[in-house]
Amino acid sequence: MSKAWLVRPLPNDKNRIEEFKSSNIVAVGWPLIGDLTGKSREEIKLILQAPPYNYSSLKLGNAYATIDILVNQMSIGDLVLIPNGDDIYFAKINSNYHYEKSKDTNDEGYPHQRKVSFLAGPIARSQLPESLRKSLKVHRATADLSKHYDTIKSLSEGNTIISTCSTYSNEFTDVEYPIRPGVVVKLSIPNNINQSEASRLSDFVKTLYFQ
Repeated sequence: MSKAWLVRPLPNDKNRIEEFKSSNIVAVGWPLIGDLTGKSREEIKLILQAPPYNYSSLKLGNAYATIDILVNQMSIGDLVLIPNGDDIYFAKINSNYHYEKSKDTNDEGYPHQRKVSFLAGPIARSQLPESLRKSLKVHRATADLSKHYDTIKSLSEGNTIISTCSTYSNEFTDVEYPIRPGVVVKLSIPNNINQSEASRLSDFVKTLYFQ
C-alpha cells in the first residue's frame, strides 16, 4: 500500500528547494558517511555513533530514524509533501535510494537521495486541513504522514479539500467546498457526525441534480 512522507528541503541545514525542483529529487543530509545502499536501520545507527558524528542519546535516535525513512522505508510510488515556508510542494517517488557521491561534502551536504516527479503545487500552507498542518510540526527532516495519505493524494492532484470555517454553539461546524470555479457550497455539519452518517449525506447530495 502506498504511503506519504514529509521531507524538509533543508539537508545539512541549507535550503535546497531549488535543487530539489531542478534535479527532481528529495534528499537528506549527513554527508561523509558514504553509500548507505543495503544498510539496515541498525547499521545506520552504528555508523552515526562513529566519527565524524559520534552521536548518542536523543540526537542519535532522531538522526538514524530520519535517514532510515529515506533509505529503507520509502517506496516507488509513495507521495512526498515538501514544506518550504508557506509553500507546500508535492511529489511522487520514482526511484530506490540513491547515493550521489558528488554531493557528499560538507559544502553540498545532500548525498542521500530519491528521484521524484513534482506534482501539483505549490499551494499555501493555509490550504492544508488543520490536522495535516499540525502533523508538520514534527521537528525531524523526514516523517511518516501516511495517516493523511488520502488528503495528500487529493491535494497533489490539484483538488481542494473541505476546510473548516467556523464553529458555533456546541453542535455544528460550518464547512465550505468549492465544486467549480467561483461556486462554493456551504454546509452545517454536526460535530459528532460518524462515518455512516457522512456516507448517507454523500448519497443524498448525489440526488441533487436539477438539469
